[in-house]
Amino acid sequence: MTTNEPLRDLIGRSEDRGWLMALIHSAEEGRGSAAVLQGDAGVGKTFFVSTVLAENPHLRTLHTVGIESEADLPYGALQRLVLAHRSVLEDLVEAQQSALLVACGLRDAPPPTKSLIGLGLLNFLGRLARQDALIYFIDDAQWIDPESLQALAFVGRRLLADRITLIFAIRTGTFSSTVLTDFPSYTLPGLKREDAHKLLTATSRQKLSPKVAETIIDATGGNPLALVDLASDLTAKQLRGEALLPEPMPLGQHLEAHYLQQSSQLPQDAQTWLLAAAAEPDGNLDAITASARSLGLPENASRAAEVAGLVRVESTVRFRHPLVRSALYNGAPNHDVRVVHEHFAKVAELRGDTYRAVTHRAAATIGVDDDVAQALERAADLATARGGYASRMNLLMRSAALTSTAHSKHHRLLAAAESAIAAGATAQAGALIAVLDTDQLDDLGKGRLFMARCDLDTLDPVRGPIYVHRPLRLLTAARLFRTLDPTRAKHAIATSYWALVQADDMVQGTSSREIAEETRLICASNPTPDLLTEALTALSTLLIDGRAVAAPLVDAVIDRMQAPETHEDQVLQACASIAYAACLMGDPASRDAVIRRSEAIARKHGAVLVLCRVLLLGAYFDMQQGRVLVGQERLQRAADIIALMDLPKVWSDMVTSLPVLRGWRGDESVLEEDDLDHETRVYGYGMSVASRFIAIMLLRAAQGRYSEAWDAGRRVRYEDPFFTGRLYLADLIECAARTGDHSAAAILLQDLQTNNHNSRWAEGLVERSLAHIDEQDPAEHFERALELLTGPAVEMDAARTHLLYGEWLRRRRRRGAAARHLSEALMTFQRLGAPLWSERARRELASLGEVRDKNPAVPATTLTAQELSVARLAAAGHTNGDIAVQLFVSSNTVDYHLRKVFRKLSVTSRRQLQTINFQNQ
Repeated sequence: MTTNEPLRDLIGRSEDRGWLMALIHSAEEGRGSAAVLQGDAGVGKTFFVSTVLAENPHLRTLHTVGIESEADLPYGALQRLVLAHRSVLEDLVEAQQSALLVACGLRDAPPPTKSLIGLGLLNFLGRLARQDALIYFIDDAQWIDPESLQALAFVGRRLLADRITLIFAIRTGTFSSTVLTDFPSYTLPGLKREDAHKLLTATSRQKLSPKVAETIIDATGGNPLALVDLASDLTAKQLRGEALLPEPMPLGQHLEAHYLQQSSQLPQDAQTWLLAAAAEPDGNLDAITASARSLGLPENASRAAEVAGLVRVESTVRFRHPLVRSALYNGAPNHDVRVVHEHFAKVAELRGDTYRAVTHRAAATIGVDDDVAQALERAADLATARGGYASRMNLLMRSAALTSTAHSKHHRLLAAAESAIAAGATAQAGALIAVLDTDQLDDLGKGRLFMARCDLDTLDPVRGPIYVHRPLRLLTAARLFRTLDPTRAKHAIATSYWALVQADDMVQGTSSREIAEETRLICASNPTPDLLTEALTALSTLLIDGRAVAAPLVDAVIDRMQAPETHEDQVLQACASIAYAACLMGDPASRDAVIRRSEAIARKHGAVLVLCRVLLLGAYFDMQQGRVLVGQERLQRAADIIALMDLPKVWSDMVTSLPVLRGWRGDESVLEEDDLDHETRVYGYGMSVASRFIAIMLLRAAQGRYSEAWDAGRRVRYEDPFFTGRLYLADLIECAARTGDHSAAAILLQDLQTNNHNSRWAEGLVERSLAHIDEQDPAEHFERALELLTGPAVEMDAARTHLLYGEWLRRRRRRGAAARHLSEALMTFQRLGAPLWSERARRELASLGEVRDKNPAVPATTLTAQELSVARLAAAGHTNGDIAVQLFVSSNTVDYHLRKVFRKLSVTSRRQLQTINFQNQ
């Protein structure tokens, strides 16, 4: 894992050196970065980087080389890194430490998520860079296994205030993955003519003819390997210009042909030994020696190849250059290659290396072979245990290719597609799904295919109404799973509820009622005692039978979720269903408690997908409650997680740019549909589409322009309990009543009162709504509403009630009482971050002769969402390490944000942060 010492001085490369030194200085200054170094084979990428790093001994350097043999070994490169610095793992939090150990095959546990492995690696490297800047050189990255490369790229995209630089070296034309495309790239060219002359002169055994030197330099383009090889391989007469040079010159593909020609001049035993060495990707000398014996080769079969300089045999077998191995393996007859792999398979079986045995057997197989196909499938399962979904995909594709029956072939292709989705290989997943014949799948397979298509739509969206159809697709999958795999059915149906939230009133083909009816069938057919089953039963009962019947079930499931003895994995599976059940029951305090507990557990376990959903759900509820600042913070955290999962940016933009947020803030831009609003409509993200009309309604209502507010409110649908409009019935009633549309207000009020079972919040909203309709003496309704609307979960509703009551009192010339209510409303509006509502309360107070500051000092509102998160956690006493774990960043990034927080808030210590009220911000 340490950088190889250079064998000679670096010739030239002044401009290239400048590029590399800029990256080094960036790391030294605490500005982490990642970059890709490209170049042709033999251009000197390894020698160039190794030499420059050796010239800077004060740096801490790591050097991982991609090994072609490990390209299909999940987390093979990561394992080498972790084993070399295993003691560093002790500094990581348990979840991240466990993720790395499982990925490296050093601990048995459920496969961790890619993001949790990436976070573990980020903090692992951060510990290594604690004392000195760290330069991590990933050489031959084209041969790094996909899982390790994704983890490294994950780290590279999240280096901000870290003293770490990642340098990925790849060979031009051999790397098709898109995982590194986000990073700046630098192409290492051939040597300049003058420098190429120096290298030729230094390595040539003979005095060079100037004309020959010019010819060689022109032919090689200054490629150092080609220059050195030609200086060694050409005859003395050719170098002196006394004999013709070969035509064409052995370069590039010709250089491979050159190596192949060299090997063909060796004795047959040596040629066979070289092929065996080329077929053993690890360069494992024991395996090569055992296979050579099995092939009947003599003990000294490698000698001629060593003398020719094609290989070096030490503890491992190393080829003169990767092109040598490539030339020998690809240039050999297919029959000979298969024979060699057959012998390697036997050797691997004797050594107990199941993975290598099956991959060699597959390489030795021609046509179909169901036994080998089954063995490959078992190897794929082993890869999955380490989270190696890319390797699983490759193994399953090879398994499918060797499968004789169409049914088994398509099920293996489906499993490969699912693995491709888990690995983020969307192009391959799409190609695999495209060739699947549903007639060859059973009902379980068809359900899995529905799920796979939903997942692929999220990872690699095709422009169109994706969200509109997701609830029906998931419902269909759940129906297919019901009798064959009830556990899958429950997870599919739980996800369909979340899909309903996202599709909102744009949903097509189903409804919450239909999903609830299927939920009841699934849970009744498999009445297991787990929390998810209990939650789904409660939610379906609520949707079908109403609040009165469902109340004890919902209360019980909330209590069970909060109980310390409830397994946290069960909480993560059921939390969204429980939160929505609490919401529909009109219990915002329980709903918020469910969200907080779910968020804490998801962070603890690194369950980023669940955490993202919980944050978004919490943010939607925050918006409804007018908790603008905390809702904005949750939305930003969700956006960070979407980026963490490497999902398309369009999702982050859509789900975290809720128009209702702009409505609360008084942003007039919400009145005009922008490009993002158009995109949400195209994709069918109804939550955001509905949110825009709600935002306009709130914006105009805050300004007292109720006619315009009601024009927008009329377009908000609320008939399905899962439509966003259902949460804003009280606002719709206010707008309708204040506009004079009393018939609409009465209908909405009746809906709000329906099944209003023991909900202080709903009863409070009903009383406030009655105050709008009772024009004679609404005071009693206002007073009763304020009695009911108490507690932090309903602060905005209470403040809105104070405002409306204060306005009514002012018009009745009850100045003192009006001022008290208006002042209470103003303070809450300011704290929650609702400027238009603040302005409305301020104007009312001004009409009473009370002038209030238009810009009260609320310093935390100057912070970004990420800074606010850091400030809040720091004020609560969490260390930088604790905060890093909760926010999925490095400790150095936390320190960076905390310094900005101190500067913006004009504080100098964490103790001073504790004097600032972040509770509702």
